[in-house]
Amino acid sequence: DTMLATSARLALRAPQRQTAVPARRHATGASRRLAPLRSASDDSAMGGGLPYKHLLLTILDANSYLSNGSKQGVATAVQMASLAAGKVTVLVVDEEGTTAKNPAERIDALNWHFNDRAFSNFSILEKDIKTPASVLIGDVADELEADLVLLSTEAVHAKHVDANQLAEFVSCPVLLLP
Repeated sequence: DTMLATSARLALRAPQRQTAVPARRHATGASRRLAPLRSASDDSAMGGGLPYKHLLLTILDANSYLSNGSKQGVATAVQMASLAAGKVTVLVVDEEGTTAKNPAERIDALNWHFNDRAFSNFSILEKDIKTPASVLIGDVADELEADLVLLSTEAVHAKHVDANQLAEFVSCPVLLLP
């Protein structure tokens, strides 16, 4: 649980800036002061909550009952979405050679993990891969207008996903979970 709490705190921490942004010069030579940036603590104190309302949890796991990394992803997604009253979309990617022996059991396991945490605002999207997984994740994140993509580092270590391509194709923040 401490790893989960640490992951969530790191993902939610915003840089603290107390000073105004430097003045910008217009073409006429006049300068204009911009308003100071607000910190994440200012947002939560004002009732704004967390900026992540739609999370995309990507599962690239052939294990029908989910690996530890996938379970950690579900737990983190539920915690973050609960804090922001957000939604989680689970993208289950089947790559050639890593397809689960029983895909229905994997979907049942995902449903069980979400229900066990008393979280119901989720949907599951299954995709067979025809392009690199990183490109598919970016396309789905854009299509769903996701605010954050969560992914287990197991997928990167197993070379199912290329972290460099993730940085290139995913237009929202990506949180890699241990």
